[in-house]
Amino acid sequence: MKIAIEELAGCSGCTIAVLDLHEMLLDVVEKAEIVYSPVIMDVKEPPEGIDIAFVTGAVRNEENRERLKMIRKRSKVLVALGTCACYGGVSGLSMLSSNAEIFNKVYRNGATVGEDGKIPSGVPPFTYRAFAVGDLAMMDYYITGCPPKENFLREIIPALIAGDSLDLSRKSVCSECDRKMGSVEGWKLKRRYEGVPDREHCLLGQGYLCLGPVTFGRCGASCPKNNVPCHGCNGPSLDILREPCRDLYNMMVRRISDLTDHKEKEIEEELYDVAHTMYPFTIGSLIMEDKENSKIRDLVKERSL
Repeated sequence: MKIAIEELAGCSGCTIAVLDLHEMLLDVVEKAEIVYSPVIMDVKEPPEGIDIAFVTGAVRNEENRERLKMIRKRSKVLVALGTCACYGGVSGLSMLSSNAEIFNKVYRNGATVGEDGKIPSGVPPFTYRAFAVGDLAMMDYYITGCPPKENFLREIIPALIAGDSLDLSRKSVCSECDRKMGSVEGWKLKRRYEGVPDREHCLLGQGYLCLGPVTFGRCGASCPKNNVPCHGCNGPSLDILREPCRDLYNMMVRRISDLTDHKEKEIEEELYDVAHTMYPFTIGSLIMEDKENSKIRDLVKERSL
């Protein structure tokens, strides 16, 4: 069994999550050989005949696109590993600015740039937008998470190698959260830095924008359990993915309305910086952008004019 890990536009955190399996990797390499991974070994190109390849990161330049095409051709099974690969991740937020604005900021207008203000040449050109890998190549499996949690990888990687199926949770982060729900009165939206949340009760009910109701689980609700609202890094919950009329934004508004005494229009007026609060990990996904009531198209158009 030959395994490969390809790195595209990302932070390599998903590969580090695989390394965090520690001693379990010894069990993996007894049955499989890691033949290519830029973070782990000095092999320049993926070989032919790969059985399972994991691809991490989004597609943000032409080299990313070509490497994705190559790993797809050379692999029997291709797995999108991590939320950047599955939904574009934080690389997708670059779509809020034009490519020219991005390069001017990085190479000309920053506090630490060189005096000549020269933009490097001979580097792979940016694509016109960020892409989730599944928008450009056929994926066999998707493993979400930023990065995927160790306990989940301990289940999924041996099963992939053995060709076994698993009965995994399909629920949202809220299903794994230990906080209590109750009646909510006088609800008001709070910024994350306002006050210290009560550890016992639902963060959303306390006014903090917690995306747990619309986010896929399997992370153990690690952020809410540590008194931090869910940012949505596991990507959309399955009910949102499956229904064309359900979007992260409108389902969150509906959820807050059901939980409080506020009408949906009133809630929409209180929401702030929708691109970064509702779509920070999914704005680069055509699946999410193409939903009939998605706000992604308008957000990208407004910011890039």
